[in-house]
Amino acid sequence: MAPNNNTPEAWNKFWANTAIDKEGDIFALAKEEHSVRWKRIKAALLAEMGTLNGLRVIEIGAGAGSYGALMAKEGAVVTVLDYSDVALNRAHQFFERNELSAEFVKKDALSLTGDLLGVYDVSMSFGLAEHFVSDARLKIFKAHFDVLRKGGMAFISVPNRHNLPYRIFQFVAERGGYWSWGKEDPFSRREFASMCKEIGVTEYGFLGESIWLSLEFVNPFNKRYLRLLGISKHINLDPARIRHERGTWLDQYLSYALVLCGKKW
Repeated sequence: MAPNNNTPEAWNKFWANTAIDKEGDIFALAKEEHSVRWKRIKAALLAEMGTLNGLRVIEIGAGAGSYGALMAKEGAVVTVLDYSDVALNRAHQFFERNELSAEFVKKDALSLTGDLLGVYDVSMSFGLAEHFVSDARLKIFKAHFDVLRKGGMAFISVPNRHNLPYRIFQFVAERGGYWSWGKEDPFSRREFASMCKEIGVTEYGFLGESIWLSLEFVNPFNKRYLRLLGISKHINLDPARIRHERGTWLDQYLSYALVLCGKKW
């Protein structure tokens, strides 16, 4: 198993090794904007809020903050929160290169203070909650709702325990000593439902990304495998060449990214 190195120092080291040029950052945001996951999140917000413009949004444990950037592009007022200095610097660079603005806050999501509680319309994280275990796992989940005003919405995207290609990749990378993402324990819909019941969230549902994307985990030419072997893969960074992803009704059950969408009352 991977070590439980979920510390600011470990994530500083991780983000220090993820340098990318301006062209790559612009391409990354454009690619995510074409994703099924973003389209579903945006549709859910529009159905509930009517508009994204002016919404107060916080991305927790944000890393580069790509979803915060997508929200900012729609006119939201965005806060990017992380406890890693390097991650926050990376997020600031990502926003700047995409000509977007946000507030950048250094804070541990497990120790949020009063000025951040109960004030946001939307909270979200992408690849955060799975790095927590035991009591901290429920606590990080609850933090997404603690920052929301009444009627606010939380989106928590995590690896899906029932996505077989991802589990194969994780097993191979961990056993081979190539895993670099720290302790990572994926979620199931059942665990999410149990957590909602525990903290009193009664209105929630599930979204997913395109299930087809997860096939990359078992593609031997996948950039993840090549990177583990020290081989670089050329990527055409022309945003005009990005294809729209295909979604299916199975995505919310079996795709790699399982997204809980919950409302605070």
